[in-house]
Amino acid sequence: MSVGAIESQFRGAIESLGVPFTKLPCDPEFADTALFCERYAVPLDHSANTIIVASKKDPRQYAACIVLADSRLDVNHAVSEAMGVRRLSFATADETTSLTGMLVGGVTVFGLPPELPIL
Repeated sequence: MSVGAIESQFRGAIESLGVPFTKLPCDPEFADTALFCERYAVPLDHSANTIIVASKKDPRQYAACIVLADSRLDVNHAVSEAMGVRRLSFATADETTSLTGMLVGGVTVFGLPPELPIL
């Protein structure tokens, strides 16, 4: 999916919520959550990450996990239970980009493919 298509899908998802938003261009050097929050004066407790996880056994299963920036993702218990798999890991950067069309550090829940479960 092209960057333009992802941005269009993202904008459509946000606009459908009917809430005000502002597009904030982000320098990729500040994509890390702590750096982003510091650079753009966003409180950590007002930020979240979208993290793609993958089952370790084939066939690979994936899910997008939305986690508050000031929290930790419980992959080994909560996420594995929710997905119904025993062993999970974080998806690789290549898997994340292939699945979402987005780079690690810039993955957002808005614009994810509809077949990717969201936890």
